[in-house]
Amino acid sequence: MVDSKTQDKVQLTVATVSMNAKTDTKANLKTFISYMKKASKKGAHLIVFPEISLQQNPGWGTNAYQPTVEELTYLSETAESIPGKSSKEMIDAARRLNIFVVFGMTEKSIDGKLYNSSVFLGPDGIIGKYRKKHLWDMETGGNEHLCWLRGTDNGVFDSPLGKVGLMICIEMWYNLGLKLADDGADFLVTISAWPSSGGREFEDVSIRNALGSGRWHVVSNQVGSVGHAVDYGHSRIVTPSGVVVVDTGESEGIVIAKTDVLIGADIYKRS
Repeated sequence: MVDSKTQDKVQLTVATVSMNAKTDTKANLKTFISYMKKASKKGAHLIVFPEISLQQNPGWGTNAYQPTVEELTYLSETAESIPGKSSKEMIDAARRLNIFVVFGMTEKSIDGKLYNSSVFLGPDGIIGKYRKKHLWDMETGGNEHLCWLRGTDNGVFDSPLGKVGLMICIEMWYNLGLKLADDGADFLVTISAWPSSGGREFEDVSIRNALGSGRWHVVSNQVGSVGHAVDYGHSRIVTPSGVVVVDTGESEGIVIAKTDVLIGADIYKRS
């Protein structure tokens, strides 16, 4: 007998991308939409792109590197509000393709402040935005404190896919996944620009956050040259028991997996 509580449910299918974002917003949007088409054709409900993948950050690197005036000017001039021009274009594509999306960008607030943000959107518009709270700063070896301000808000958002917990990169190191699960997240999504020099730590924390929270963990990481560092790639989907079911490896690409998270079969029905 079919359980009446699950007969109108389907298993959540997720896609995650490794990409080497360019200092060219239009080019990155083109890449986003290309991967969104591929994911939609394969039945994905959600696709995830890396940290700062909308505009890139040419001044990003270790704390030994001081971004130039030109690099900081690029960061400020390409920053966008949420919603903004690019997020509206992504919403239009999400509506055409019936898919939900998480991606990273530099956000400019109403008062002109810059944040390293994760955007969660779908066919109906912006669902939530999360500003990175734990920056890769002087204490942890990076120069992000010279580029962005710290966020303060929680990263759990209600959606047609359930409650989604958002993290950004080094926040995996702080085991933020457990806090997000305690706050009600049904699964975790991390956007990242994790350097290859810390590849072993990336392997550890991407699994540790899934195990510690007891939640599926979808991680999207940049790969190749990012500012003044080289990133690890290996975007992946990890089960609550810590098994990496798919992984992009050290190249650009997309991987897709079906989870055991149940979502409504009618998630794309809109008023």
